[in-house]
Amino acid sequence: MERIALVEPGVGSFGQARRVAVAKAGARLARPVIVAWKDDTSCKSAPEIPGAKEDRWHTCGERNDGVLELEVGDAYHFIFTDADGFVEPDLNLATLEDKGTRFLCLNDACTEEDKQKRGYFPGGGVRG
Repeated sequence: MERIALVEPGVGSFGQARRVAVAKAGARLARPVIVAWKDDTSCKSAPEIPGAKEDRWHTCGERNDGVLELEVGDAYHFIFTDADGFVEPDLNLATLEDKGTRFLCLNDACTEEDKQKRGYFPGGGVRG
């Protein structure tokens, strides 16, 4: 896995560091996807595995096709994979929201009224 330390003055939050890392990864990978991360300022990481050793997030990133590790400002760490060439599944599902409740339905089962509701997103997930 390639490792790069980015010296970024003024990065004071996880969100800012993530944006910097994604931009850098986008210049190196066709379709960068974060597979693991660690925030030293809050001691949080993902994936979060209760009871695991402190570096488990890193091992998980490596084992899930991590190809690029970016460290932003000595405090934020991101492992990326390149999703170029991955097959995206057609789940044939849509996410709907009705009065604050989200649910899934088969695309073919959604009525036109369902499709007009806020939160309708073919393929799953919620846009918004």
